[in-house]
Amino acid sequence: MTSVPHRVDVRLARESLASLRLPDASIVDGQPAASVVRTCCLRASGVSRVSMSLPVDEATARRLARSCRREARWQRTGLAVTMLIAAAALVPAVVGIVRHDLGLLLLSGLVEFGLALVTILVRSVLLLQRSRHHPTLRGRGHVLVRGVDRETARAWVALNPAGAVELLG
Repeated sequence: MTSVPHRVDVRLARESLASLRLPDASIVDGQPAASVVRTCCLRASGVSRVSMSLPVDEATARRLARSCRREARWQRTGLAVTMLIAAAALVPAVVGIVRHDLGLLLLSGLVEFGLALVTILVRSVLLLQRSRHHPTLRGRGHVLVRGVDRETARAWVALNPAGAVELLG
């Protein structure tokens, strides 16, 4: 006999996010929701402009908010600073090419390589700190919420029109 998993992934139609009816139970564990929070939907590359409400416990609410803040801060500040440093590092490269100075070219290359490593490291840390329940934007038409309590997910489907909420798995 195989056991039924307690968690499922839920795919939501993006156009129905504003009018979704939410279950009373938390998507995390099926217990009565401590709060309904408005949270951003994330993409692989950061924060999207799409947001939605989710019934969650307090700890998950804080984690969702923290992820949105950190991703937005990285997009606003971190990427801008990285691009500025990358552009500035091209100046020694151009001077090195004009003067045939291999040292300046090497310095510029090392700065660019260091920026790439820092960017990969920051993106990895941001990805690891996301809640598994954080809604993610998939393409233009759907939002995916992973690891939803199965009974809460079924209630979510029953509360909404056909096609607005779909269980995966």
